[in-house]
Amino acid sequence: AAGDFLTAALVPLLMDLAHFLEERCVAGTQAAIERIRALQAREATVLRDGEEVRVAPDALAVGDVLVVRPGETLPADGRVVRGASALDTAPVTGESRPVDVEAGAPVFAGAINLTGLLEVEVVHVGAASALGKVVALLAEAERSRPPVARRLERYAQHYLPLVVALAGAVLLFTGKLDRAIAMLVVACPCAFVLSSPAAMVAALAVASRLEILVKNTRFLEVVADVDTLVLDKTGTVTLESLEVAGIEPLASQTGDALLAAAAAVAVGSHHPAAQAVVRAARARGLEVARPECAIETPGRGTTAVTADGMWRLGRRAWLAAEGVATDAVPDPGGGTALWLARDGELAGRIRLADRPRPEATAALRRCRDQGIGRIVLLTGDREEAARQVADALGVDSWQADALPEDKLAVVRREQAAGRKVMFVGDGVNDALALAGADVGVALGARANEVALDSADVAILGPDLHLVPAAIALSRRTRRVIATNLLVGVGFSAAMLALAASGVIGALAGAVLHNGGAVFVVANSARLLAFDHRRAPGSGSS
Repeated sequence: AAGDFLTAALVPLLMDLAHFLEERCVAGTQAAIERIRALQAREATVLRDGEEVRVAPDALAVGDVLVVRPGETLPADGRVVRGASALDTAPVTGESRPVDVEAGAPVFAGAINLTGLLEVEVVHVGAASALGKVVALLAEAERSRPPVARRLERYAQHYLPLVVALAGAVLLFTGKLDRAIAMLVVACPCAFVLSSPAAMVAALAVASRLEILVKNTRFLEVVADVDTLVLDKTGTVTLESLEVAGIEPLASQTGDALLAAAAAVAVGSHHPAAQAVVRAARARGLEVARPECAIETPGRGTTAVTADGMWRLGRRAWLAAEGVATDAVPDPGGGTALWLARDGELAGRIRLADRPRPEATAALRRCRDQGIGRIVLLTGDREEAARQVADALGVDSWQADALPEDKLAVVRREQAAGRKVMFVGDGVNDALALAGADVGVALGARANEVALDSADVAILGPDLHLVPAAIALSRRTRRVIATNLLVGVGFSAAMLALAASGVIGALAGAVLHNGGAVFVVANSARLLAFDHRRAPGSGSS
């Protein structure tokens, strides 16, 4: 309209530079997704009619038996049916030490077989596998928009009419078309629009690098307001590997017979206490038979039917509620105990011992340094076991004998007191609390689909230090977004004023417009240097 064809040609080119920066920003999360997809095996060896057949992982079905040799990557989630080996799970979980597996052990897609020949029965394939869920979570997080972005979009519908009206007013009162054009050019709010997405994408890239899977970018804002941390005990703040401390059979049964019977009931459960029983039985060379059927009651125990009858293994109170007479047997006191009954008659008990994770005390101290003012410990274990761990960790409050609904009730009670609650757990028993908390964090979630589905955040490895790291990342991200918004709003307002007064023209406005976008992207990119070991409270400078 003004006859300045050089400016008309250059302005769109300069504006495209800002769009290029935005696309490069989004590519950060897409690259993280592709890195995880690259962990998937490219071929699988399946036993069919006694012959080994090479197929694509997409052709696998539940029930197929895989042959996995040393050096090969597992193409699907499954269960070892023959062989023993060490697996490198670092690409998937971040666990630096090889994990030993044998018949009956669960294994996950993306792990690398290191030493032995394995035959693995496929349990989950494709998107249903742990690796598939990881990819899906990252993709969902990439598509999600944080609350601040949605608020900005509501205001954005009023922005364009306002800018056009201001440019029209300047043209009307000054008669200078170049000023109105310059206002329309500088009004393109790229810096403002990029302020939140650029920071979120950088934060998601850092989170995926730390093996922290964020289901929705809302987490990165909500965590910044958390002031109360509620923790499950067993497998979360204590080591997953419980140890059998004592076997106490009743009547004429031997200790080995009791342990073998308990292991047959426990073999189908992921609970750390059940797995401790199975490990102890195998360490003694006992045969662990598989039950005809087994049903786990979260937080209480497991019922199984074997050739010897119907067995129940779990909490004393649960067995009593199921009609098993336990009053005549004195309580062992101290530690955790699993009680075993056969056909309604008490058969004995197995005492277990656990201890806090080596990093637990330091991790909780870092949480306090991040502004967590209250820490609560919950466990289904006995009062003595809960008190020992609570005293060792220095928590503010604790509750023993907590069933899944009790854990949810504690979360609700803390929320009713006006607190923002983060719950950290690792198992089926924690699903209700994970879903009910303001933020649910599943720790070591690679082995538990229920925890993965219920939580807002999944930390694949068992390292408790990643909990304060997630809090620190969230709070740093919110600070970066606040800075970006301040600069974006201030920059747009300043550019509009300069364009309206004739200080800058359309071409200069297009150049400066990119300057704002570059600042926002560069400021957001600082998050990529986030090191959880140097976050506040880590002890590093």
